[in-house]
Amino acid sequence: MKAEIYSITYRIPLTDAQQARLDRKWPDGDPFISYEKIESLLEPLPVEDLYWSHHTGQFFYFTVRGDEKDATVATVIERLEEKLGTL
Repeated sequence: MKAEIYSITYRIPLTDAQQARLDRKWPDGDPFISYEKIESLLEPLPVEDLYWSHHTGQFFYFTVRGDEKDATVATVIERLEEKLGTL
């Protein structure tokens, strides 16, 4: 029996400006950039468990599954930079 890595959780440090964009809220308290928006931005990449919060430090967390982890991480960073500004 041999174990293989199937998924890895990554974290990307966020700048103050990027964290502020993610923390912005509508007047009713809903987030301006929701988890659903980020999920749709990253589709159809094999990425899950997206999380960011000023409570855990200025990081964007996500889990990549599958065999193309390096290429997937590069694409995630590229798409986040387009949405939030340079990482």
